[in-house]
This record gives sequence, structure tokens and C-alpha cells, in this order.
Amino acid sequence: MKGGGENDLNFTMDPAPAPNPPQLAARKSVYATDDRTEFPFESKTGLILARKPSVHMALENLGISSMPPAPPSPMRSKSRMGAMMMEGLRDAGAGLSPPRAMDGDADLLQLFGDEEDQSEEGKPGEKFYVVKDMKEVDYLGESTLGDMSVRRELFDPCDNEGVAAGLGGPIEEIAKHEAREAESLLDKLKVPPRWPEGKASRGIFCSRTLSLRSITTIGYDMDYTLVHYNVKAWEGRAYDYGIAQLKSMGYPVDGLKFDPDLVMRGLIMDKEKGNLVKADRFGYVKRAMHGTKMISNRAISEMYGRELVDLRNERRWEFLNTLFSISEAGLYMQMVERLDEGAVPPECGLLDYESLFEVVSKALFKAHVEGRLKDEIISKPEHFVELDPELPLALLDQKEAGKKLLLITNSDYHYTNKMMQFAFDQFLPDGMSWRELFDMVIVSAKKPDFFTLSHPLYEVVTADGLMRPAFKAKPGGLYCGGSALMVEMALGVHGDETLYVGDHIYTDVSLSKLHLRWRTALIIRELEKEVKALAYGREHRAKLIELMNQKEIVGDVFNQLRLALQRRTVGRAAQTPAANSMDGEVLAEYMQKLLVLMGRLDQKIAPMLEADGQFFNPRWGYLSRAGLWDKSHLTRQIEKYADIYTSRVSNFLRYTPFMYFRSQSQLPHVFLDERT
Repeated sequence: MKGGGENDLNFTMDPAPAPNPPQLAARKSVYATDDRTEFPFESKTGLILARKPSVHMALENLGISSMPPAPPSPMRSKSRMGAMMMEGLRDAGAGLSPPRAMDGDADLLQLFGDEEDQSEEGKPGEKFYVVKDMKEVDYLGESTLGDMSVRRELFDPCDNEGVAAGLGGPIEEIAKHEAREAESLLDKLKVPPRWPEGKASRGIFCSRTLSLRSITTIGYDMDYTLVHYNVKAWEGRAYDYGIAQLKSMGYPVDGLKFDPDLVMRGLIMDKEKGNLVKADRFGYVKRAMHGTKMISNRAISEMYGRELVDLRNERRWEFLNTLFSISEAGLYMQMVERLDEGAVPPECGLLDYESLFEVVSKALFKAHVEGRLKDEIISKPEHFVELDPELPLALLDQKEAGKKLLLITNSDYHYTNKMMQFAFDQFLPDGMSWRELFDMVIVSAKKPDFFTLSHPLYEVVTADGLMRPAFKAKPGGLYCGGSALMVEMALGVHGDETLYVGDHIYTDVSLSKLHLRWRTALIIRELEKEVKALAYGREHRAKLIELMNQKEIVGDVFNQLRLALQRRTVGRAAQTPAANSMDGEVLAEYMQKLLVLMGRLDQKIAPMLEADGQFFNPRWGYLSRAGLWDKSHLTRQIEKYADIYTSRVSNFLRYTPFMYFRSQSQLPHVFLDERT
């Protein structure tokens, strides 16, 4: 499968081999990485090899036999740049990285120009230039800002003729041929695929078309985005601190243990009834749990048959937006059980389910926000943080591509600095720190208000976090508080040229899109498990669908016989003469047989339908689905607010900072298990 909207898929369920951190950290140039070579320029139709008519000639110079040969060029490039490119390709083909520092770098700069002061048409003598006009759009309505273009008049006429000759004929056939050759070239150059070893679970999926080339600024959240925590360790300790807080208040918590599989992201707490529910995209409740026990379908129908989940009613409904919600929701459901049992002493006051939620929420908020837990994490980050050596390199690619990078987090400066040092610095090139990646850092941002309101702005001026008031933000600054509008003014950006990446649907993704029109990317770490679960459950689902199709066929026949009997009973003619003349006893016998058959099918289908999604979560099924075909409420939120979504930020490394993501009619990963 090709990310961002193409269909072929080969699942590889084995874990990807761990990258070699020293090799990754040794990377000092955008043109060379360990075991891969990135070409300095690309276009929408593929790689542009300097002054060569087709990818076929590049393969020839590598000594690689290609697909059906393209027409030979009548001219060979005699330019120094062309010779350098071919020399670099030969080195890459032999498993070597092309030279990083040589006279040819000046030629590369002459080709691309200096982006700092380059005009729309480029400097005189430049052969390639980057489009700077934000007003132009392509045929999909996306800005062409950041696209690379060529000034053909500066190439030798003979070379242009060679290019034209190499691309002669019907474009459909040429495109197929050149695409195959381009893929072959990347394979020979050992450029990693978009997913490690073809793993779809590491894909970036697109719900609204997005061109990274037109994005000038990329903002990142930190917790569970740039720094991923071990959920069992982090949320388990938060749960422990919450338990301790409740116990100090006199609540019965003895014997309670953290169960990370009891709840999952995307569920909704019904604080009025003490339930946890999973709703479909329309708000109908499909699964529910009271306390720690699942509720039957019949009870769900009686309880929620006449009402829909409405997240605008915040007093009643609480959506689990992030992994930080796991400990809170799990502890609340356990305490609902204790409340039902009458175990809560009178000294704790008269409690209903709604007031109990407030008590649990405050206890967990103290654990998350107050210093004890964060001090523990800072002292032993290796116990809580899951390192991703590729993640800093993905941001390095983006920065070297000219993107302005922002860090906007609700965490305080001291915690942010320690976490980023641990997660980033050891994987960056020698001597580089995480701060050098970002054009601006905002700590204690107070999201979601950061996107809609303006708070006082302070500049962090010392390593130990000393601050002073600031009247406006400046590029390169480290600040506390402020607002998104201040950031836009300081960097000279606005609206949809900014992409914001975070893990919280409401705090990070929803408000930044609704109020600022920023483009958005949602990080869902569980997506890796879900995509694999979809693959593992493919055979089960195929059998289930086959049985349901058989029941539909049988049901259609039964309904026709029932209609014939109905019409004949009131003296009307049946649908056809044959149905009208059918013997009454034969008709009744057929109907009885079909009813028994459908009953047996139901007995087989019901438990299979209940088990659909068990490879992801035995209680709640898949994140993305609510029932056999329908999307979950979480999926609807993703469709509505996230332009792209993926499991981790390092997945950007496989796509380049110039990727053009194209949307599809459905969320791509949801139907991966049904594709051939």
C-alpha cells in the first residue's frame, strides 16, 4: 500500500529491526543518511535526474537492468553537474553515501538557489527554483507553495530535445514505465519504503488532501507526541498516585489494581449513569459497561434506545481524547462498582455518579499535574519513556527542508527540557541539542485556551527556568504562556500554511483547526496495534461476512414467501402466477425451514460479531469501528478534525518533507483488512 491514498498492501507482522543509533546520529547532511541516499530535488512526477532524459539512463549508469528500455537519448550530458550526479549514483549503487562536502555543493546551490532571498522566478542562472506564491493552487485545490519548478530555457536545447524524446508517446504508458523504473531505482539505492519493511501499521493516513510542500511551519505537542510514554508505566503510576489520594480522603480503594485494557481511547463516560460507552458516528450507543461489567445489548437498547451521545453536553458526557484518560476512566469505573456495593462510607458525603467522577478526576489531576509523579519520571526517564531514535531525524529533515518548527506544550519548562534532552539529544548529530531544532518553544501553553485566548507572555532566560515578562514573541525564543496569534505574528505565518501535530483530539487538533484554520495531524499510537489486529482478524471477519451474506439471501427468500402468504390470505394475487398457485402446505413448509435456518445462523453469527475486534480489545473491539460496518465516534472525530493521522511522528521520515497526501472516500486504514 502507498501512503496517503493508494491501495496495495503487504502486511509484515514481525517487529522492525532496531535502528543503529550511532549510525543515525552520524547524519550531518540532508543529502546522505545511513544506508540511504536522498536526491536533492524531486517533482510530482518522480525524481528529476540532472539533465538526463529518463530514470532509465540513471539505472544504466548504475549498471542496473531496468524494465522495458526507454528510448535512448541522442545526447549525453557533458555538464559538470551531470557528471557529479552520475558519480554520486555510482557510489550509492555500490553501497556508499555520496560525498557530503565537495566542490559540487556549489553546483547544487546554483541549481536550487538560496531560499532565503529567492524570488518567485529564482536568481539569474538558476535552473531550479521553489515556488513562493501562496495564491496559486493545483487541480486538487492545494497551494503550490513549496513546489519545485524548472527554468527550461537555461538547459541546453539538445538536452531538452533528449528529455522530450525520452518521454515521447502516450503519457499513460510513459507514466507506468517511469514509475516502475523510479521504484526500481529507490530499491537499488536501498531507500527505505514508506513503512519499515512494508509495515502498513507505520503508514500516514489521509482524510483531507494535504501537500507538505506548501506547509511552511510545523508545530508539535510534546507528551505522547514527540515523547511517547509506556502507558502501563506512566498511567500505572498516575493511577497509584490517584489511589493514594482517594485513600487519604477515606475512600475504599483497597484491592484495586490498574487495568490498562479495561478502557481505551475514543470511549465516552456517561457521568449521569456511571457507564462507559462506545458510540457510532451518529451517537448511537453500541457497547456499554457499568462499573467493570459489560452491559447486554438488550439493556443498552432499553437504556439508550431513545437518546444519542451529544458531546456538547459536557456535564454528562466525557470523551476519552488521549492516553492520559486511561487511568482516570479505569479508576472511575472501579469506584462506580464500590459505590454500587455501598462500600463508600457516609463520611465521604452523599455521592451520585456525577459527583463521584469529580472526586476521581481531581485525584488524578493532582497526580498528573503536581510535582511528585513528574519528579519520579525525570529521575528515571528510562522506565517511562519509549525512545524512538528515528523521531529526531524526521524533524531534522523537516528543518533542513526549510520548515519552521515549533514546540507547544502544556508541560512546564523544567520537565519539558529534561524529557526532550533524554528523547532527542542522544540521536541528533554530534553537538546538536533539541533546542536547535525549533524556531520557537512555548511551555506551559495552557492549551486549549492557547488557541483561542491570549495569556501573559514570559520569556525563559536562564537554564534553570528564570523568566521575565515579554511583550511580543520573537523567532528563536523560549516562552511561557502567550497565544497562537502571537506565534503567527512573530513568525509571519498564518492559517493553513501551518501544520499542528498532537495526540489530543480536542486540545491539539480540533481547536487549532476551528479557530486558526491550521492543518492538523493526529498521533494515535494504538493505530499500530489496530492495523495488525485488522490483519489477524481478516479470516474471522471473512467467515462472519460470508455467514451474514448467506442469511441475507435466505432472508430475502423468506420475505418473498411471507409477502405471497400475506397477499393470498386477504384474497389478493401473489407477486407472480407461480407464487399464486404454490400449494399452501408447501409454502408453509418452506417458510418453517427457512425460519429454522435463520435461527441457527443467528446463533452462529451473534458470538462471532461480538468477537470481531477481539485481537485489539476483547471488550470494546476496534478503535475505528462500532459494529460490523459502521465507524466509531472516534473515527468520526478523526475525519472531521485531523487532515492526516499516524501512529508516531517518526513515520514522517519515510515520506520526506515534500509528500503530497491525497484523501480517499473512507478512512484508509479502516478497510485495510478487506483489500486484495
